[in-house]
Amino acid sequence: TYLKKYLFISAIFSFVLLLSPSIGIAQKIPPPEEFFGFKAGADFHLLNYEQAVDYWKKLEKLSGKIKLFEYGKSSEGKTMIFAVISSEENMAKLDHYKELSKRLSLVRGLADEEAGSLASEGKAIVWIDGGLHATEVAPAQHIIQLTYDLLTDSSQKIKKILDEVIAMLVLPNPDGMDMVAEWYKSNLGTPYEASRLPWLYQKYIGHDNNRDSFMLSVPEMQNINQVVNHEWYPHIFYNHHQTSPFPSLIFVPPDCEPTNPNLHPLLLRWQNFIGTAIAMAFESEGKQGVISRFLFDTWYPGYVTQVCDFHNIISTFSETFLYSYATPYFYTVEDFPEEYKDFTISLFFTNPWEGGWWHLRDAVEYCLTASKAVLDLAAKHREELLYAKYAMGKETMERYQKEPPYGWIIPLEQRDSPAAAQLINKLITLDLEVYQAESSFQADGVSHPKGTYILPTSQPFGRFLKTLFEIQTYPDLRRYPSLWQSIVEPIKLKVPPLRTYDVLGWTLPLQMGVKTFTMNTPLDIKVKRIKMASPPKAKISGSAHYAYVIPYKTNNSVIAINRLLKEGADVMWARESFRAEGKTFSPGAVIVPLSKFSLTKMKKLAGELFLQVLRIKRPPSVKTYKLKLPRVALYKPWRSNMDEGWTRLILENHEFPYTSVHNAEIKAGRLENRFDVIILPNQGMNSIINGHPKGTMPPKFVGGISRSGVRNLRQFVENGGTLVALGSSSNLLVKEFNLPLKNVLTSLKSEDFFASGLLIKVAFDQNHPIAYGMPEEAAGFFAHSPTFQTLPVLKEQEQPLVVGKYPEENIILSGWMLGEKYLQNRAAVVEVPFGKGKIILLGFRVQHRGQTVGT
Repeated sequence: TYLKKYLFISAIFSFVLLLSPSIGIAQKIPPPEEFFGFKAGADFHLLNYEQAVDYWKKLEKLSGKIKLFEYGKSSEGKTMIFAVISSEENMAKLDHYKELSKRLSLVRGLADEEAGSLASEGKAIVWIDGGLHATEVAPAQHIIQLTYDLLTDSSQKIKKILDEVIAMLVLPNPDGMDMVAEWYKSNLGTPYEASRLPWLYQKYIGHDNNRDSFMLSVPEMQNINQVVNHEWYPHIFYNHHQTSPFPSLIFVPPDCEPTNPNLHPLLLRWQNFIGTAIAMAFESEGKQGVISRFLFDTWYPGYVTQVCDFHNIISTFSETFLYSYATPYFYTVEDFPEEYKDFTISLFFTNPWEGGWWHLRDAVEYCLTASKAVLDLAAKHREELLYAKYAMGKETMERYQKEPPYGWIIPLEQRDSPAAAQLINKLITLDLEVYQAESSFQADGVSHPKGTYILPTSQPFGRFLKTLFEIQTYPDLRRYPSLWQSIVEPIKLKVPPLRTYDVLGWTLPLQMGVKTFTMNTPLDIKVKRIKMASPPKAKISGSAHYAYVIPYKTNNSVIAINRLLKEGADVMWARESFRAEGKTFSPGAVIVPLSKFSLTKMKKLAGELFLQVLRIKRPPSVKTYKLKLPRVALYKPWRSNMDEGWTRLILENHEFPYTSVHNAEIKAGRLENRFDVIILPNQGMNSIINGHPKGTMPPKFVGGISRSGVRNLRQFVENGGTLVALGSSSNLLVKEFNLPLKNVLTSLKSEDFFASGLLIKVAFDQNHPIAYGMPEEAAGFFAHSPTFQTLPVLKEQEQPLVVGKYPEENIILSGWMLGEKYLQNRAAVVEVPFGKGKIILLGFRVQHRGQTVGT
């Protein structure tokens, strides 16, 4: 009968489904276009973070091959989630494979034979992310398509990947992904469809999130570090970016010069191998436009990939071509730079693109090809990858047992002890080993007490310690043409210096103002490893009842002043050095009468901030300034100004109340009625005054402060306000306010002066309030920073006061520059009296990326 036939056919069909699980899964798991209503990477469509996570959650319910993990909150409070995909057998043993990877990574306690056994048993853990830089939209969109492909593709290639690899798929910037999707959607179909996001796509640091990977100033980078360096210990870390150098369609390693000399040679070979494998995949699929050894180098260690490299994780990254968001564009040869119009091939650009349409989906497909190539390589070379990580750590440990630098010593006595503890705890957070001496000792002729911090280079990630602590000596590439020219007969060219992609010098103890000693000889003493460093405990000495005195030498003392003022205490600054109760205090010492702040409150404040407080019995014989909580405004342009974001973060970290002000508020005037201080972040003069041209952005976001805004700033200072200019914004005030100063670098050519980011020596006038608490000399971060010469004035009261200047010789502390002579004896920090107020010009980058704790 019909019913019997129907039941028989149904039974056969069910049996087939049981025998063919991949068919069943493919039917159950919806493709992105079914779930969202459009393909991942479709023209004019961008998935936001919530949509992506919703899709992941749906797939997690349908498949045993995917599991989601939470790993903290974003800066805006979003739950950060990543997906792990592997075979069901592997998913059942994730904790076991994580532990194997951890043991191979940390090396200690393993012999070669056992390491080999663990490498044979383990699985390759591969991190693939997309969207760290949120306006580079294709990588995040491809993560969703890659998830679907890995779960539904029944090919032998994907089956092997799932058997041999544990894939971690990550959307590392949830806030930015949502911001960009919303911004694009709001402008879709308007003349502003391709306009830039007018604010940072990370709450504080925007594009610099990829430069925050050793300082870990924001939650997103802290969360990534926790997952990568404390929990999962991946073997490959793939960081997707856009855009490639036009008219290439994707950049993949090998990278260009210079190469950081502390990178392990085995790691560099693996990176080149992976890059070649990616390029091979593109050529096999007939995809044009792959380029290597162009633009991107490995010199700076602050990128997320570089921090991975120094943890013996083989990192790779790519830059896929981008037009603008999800809007397509048709390119002709006429759009190409002249040198690319004839499609000449080279060894690292073997198949030039010839133009045509470029869609977001094209970029997604390029990302997919690259990601799958990396996963395929990991599957084929799983055991070698696992063992390589162990081998690099072991070799580093053995090498620095035999040769200097054997490590670094951080003394207990520091000008800013909380900053020293901050540095040590950063290192511990980065999974570096830190020890304390269990008895006093001598090293290289210097005596050190019990408890001194010791950082040996002989540890699995010792090369990372070395690259953070040593002085950088940048190789002037003009001297080494054979390293980068790749031609039969290298030519020594008389050209301007060849710049790096990022900064040249970054020695972290110098930036943070922490004293260290290099260990040039082996140290054989008893030590104990620590999990956290603490500054010396707070101390309130003396029993007198007139006032507290707090030395003004630590950044915590700034926080203390702000808290005291908020509590209603009277707070004075000593204008010069003085003695009290047998102790000498430097200018800037904080004096707080006991009558307005109880001992109970001071004990709490001192304990939280590690303050050293003295109680005195009578008013000290010293002139003082009475402090008040300033009304601070921070200029916030309608553009993604990272310096503004870093400044905002640092104000918050030091508990300064502030108000962000936009162009309209500055143009409205009467600023002196609302604010005592206005801060202009590092930004070019034209950009501040004129902003975005009309027609390039929605009307609300075009223009700058305009000439009327400049007049209002002038009026603000004339009426008693303080205007602080950071970096390049100084040029605006020098010119528009006709200040008696000259930026001596303005007219220099690149062949005469070049300084793209290094640490240089700055000498300070410690008797000026701006430099209260500073040492006589400190390291300043310099990147083509305004450098001032004072000019004659008619009235003495208008004479600029030089608070910080560059010395006559030995200016460079770490890194390299051309034209050092142009800085000799020039001003770096200047206060200019102006009307009833003053202008403060901070030429060098006093708060660069939150790293320059010392300034």
